[in-house]
Amino acid sequence: MPRVTEEEVRSAKALDLLSYMRLYEPDNLMKKGNDYCTKDHDSLIVSPNGLWHWKSRNIGGCTALQYLIKVRGMDFVSAVLLLCNDTPAQNTETDAPSEKKTEKKPFALPAAHVNNDMVIGYLRRRGLADSVIQYCIRKGLVYESAEYRNAVFVGLDGDMPKYAALRGTWRHMSNAFKGEVTGSDKKYSFSVPPETASDKLIVSESAADALSVATLRGDIGRVHYLSIGGAYAPKKHTNEVNLPMALEQYLKDHPEIREVELCLDNDAVGIGASFFIMNKLMGMGYAVSSSPPERAKDWNEALTNRMDSVIPER
Repeated sequence: MPRVTEEEVRSAKALDLLSYMRLYEPDNLMKKGNDYCTKDHDSLIVSPNGLWHWKSRNIGGCTALQYLIKVRGMDFVSAVLLLCNDTPAQNTETDAPSEKKTEKKPFALPAAHVNNDMVIGYLRRRGLADSVIQYCIRKGLVYESAEYRNAVFVGLDGDMPKYAALRGTWRHMSNAFKGEVTGSDKKYSFSVPPETASDKLIVSESAADALSVATLRGDIGRVHYLSIGGAYAPKKHTNEVNLPMALEQYLKDHPEIREVELCLDNDAVGIGASFFIMNKLMGMGYAVSSSPPERAKDWNEALTNRMDSVIPER
């Protein structure tokens, strides 16, 4: 049975119901006079200040946590984990959680906000250099969504967007929201191609890790960067399992690449995946190396651990 920390409980209790509905159940929220109600229960009234009252059951509260327990019937631990995003992520930009299966929507990028202020602040808090942030914004690879102010990490097929990872930028959540836009093609995960010719590719598990390595090395725009969106480690060494689909596609699209450096997580899965991928790529004729972060789980953690000793670019 999973457990939750006091910090996670405090974080979960900090989210009011209206904010939760806008983030996680936007299609279930309806305007009703000066207040709101839900499509599931039209007698469940939500005030603009987040207070809610389910008239037909005569129950109410002020937090999203109470709603999940009293209305959705979730147990306390599961509700806290959902609000802290330790459960499988829901897509807040184009899908809302629903008990009914709906037809899969085609991929479309979320509308962009008028500026990227919240995303820039979020990425700075994660230790990324301004030069790296602005490079990605200028290339249209990272931006801030209009409705929920998420950070959007775009994956391209040539010039055509085919994938988008979403990360929450709100400070009040102990763990940032994680999700993908509906219809995303994982073969075209977030990547940062160079502006000048390069035959080197650096592979990470997440977009933040890729940009963290670029921050530490100061080589954004000079080598290829790719996030494979997580890692998988086979139970035993084998060449029968395929490469991560994003890596396989990127190498196919960039035949100039001859050298691959794996900057995967420093955990059992990351180390196991690195071993498998190295053997697979060496058999394909690539020069391959593995560079897990030292004294950190992933490269973003390694970067933030060094923030006190490294003068950030500002």
